[in-house]
Amino acid sequence: MNGHLSNIAIADICDALLALPAPALVGIDGRSGAGKTTLANALAARLEAAGRRVSTVEVEAYIGGWGSLVDDIGKLARMAGELSQRGSTQATPWDWAKEHWAEPVRIPRAGQADVVILVGCGSTSASVRPYLDLTVWLEADAELRLKRVRARDPYDWSEHWPGWAAQEEALLAEFPSNEKASFTLLSEA
Repeated sequence: MNGHLSNIAIADICDALLALPAPALVGIDGRSGAGKTTLANALAARLEAAGRRVSTVEVEAYIGGWGSLVDDIGKLARMAGELSQRGSTQATPWDWAKEHWAEPVRIPRAGQADVVILVGCGSTSASVRPYLDLTVWLEADAELRLKRVRARDPYDWSEHWPGWAAQEEALLAEFPSNEKASFTLLSEA
């Protein structure tokens, strides 16, 4: 895997998901740069190796820009509800480069998933949580998170960092996802 997440913790989360009936929904939450996508990719690989069909949904793909995390999290809740009930949904992604909504897409692209991984800031927030079978919170210190984001993204979004962080805090003030997770992982360098 990689150096900052425990393979034991990943195996435990994977085992918990394998024990759930399909479609199982898991939310992987944490502040920007905590390692959510890294964990989602590792889980998806393990679950697929165990014969499960996995669909990963990046929260930020369905949030309408830098100032819309809190306002648009309800869209994710609707998506999670439909995925939980029907095993599929349709959603309209945000085109970050062009700064407008794109054409609707089907999730998963075809068929139904055995496991749906909702990954991103707010994925275990109050409105989404009722549809989740399992929740994961990743914690990492602010300096490490900022370093990762700067290394990860090909553009500089430092002007948006304070506003995005304030939205993360607003979601946590509404519901303390970081204190109520099924699994909490410390993501380190």
